[in-house]
Amino acid sequence: MAGAQPGVHALQLKRVSVTESLRTGDKFIKWDDDCTTVTPVTLRVDPRGYFLYWTDQNKETDLLDVSLIKDTRNGRFAKTPKEAKQRELLDVGTLEGRLENRTLTVVSGADMVNITCLNFTAFSEEVAKEWAEELFSLASNLLAQNMSRESCLEKVFTSTCLYRCCRILSSSIFRLFSADRRRVENALEVCSLPTGRVREQYKRIYNKVQDNKKIKRTHTHSLSHTHSLTHT
Repeated sequence: MAGAQPGVHALQLKRVSVTESLRTGDKFIKWDDDCTTVTPVTLRVDPRGYFLYWTDQNKETDLLDVSLIKDTRNGRFAKTPKEAKQRELLDVGTLEGRLENRTLTVVSGADMVNITCLNFTAFSEEVAKEWAEELFSLASNLLAQNMSRESCLEKVFTSTCLYRCCRILSSSIFRLFSADRRRVENALEVCSLPTGRVREQYKRIYNKVQDNKKIKRTHTHSLSHTHSLTHT
């Protein structure tokens, strides 16, 4: 057909970019369907966009892997409390806007069947809308869904820091790697740990453990090859 264009479509992949407001965080009220109480929290996203995490008044932190987010809902599509007591706590006169417009519902799960919903109510409609849009943009980013080995390692490091407030226990490193304990101990010793827990040393541990695995596999293969030659 004259004037027909080739059926090739170029898709420009955009790097993950976390807005300043998501990094610094906003005040929300977290609530659950099966509980009549509400919890004031500060909601944030780490600078790399790996995790959505919230901290309550007792400085306790919980987090959600952004890659598990299936949908973010705001307005008439967001969930609202069924209990009258909860609605009263969330819909006080000092807050601006309608309750459903101030509510952010984060739908997450390993698949589209087994899902859970996290509910947060903001103090203004604009904040809830911004978080719904930005979180969905992060969760649907194609580059974030196809991370490199380096990014996967950094993601684990970020998760550990958020839970441990940058104090990483040696036991958590042992649980992380599938290698035997002695091999991990050697990697820690080479990297001058457990002192000076920094990101670069954390990467060195991973690379050292992986190098030891490769050496062991190569040595095992050489022995088996030599053994087969002696019997031919």
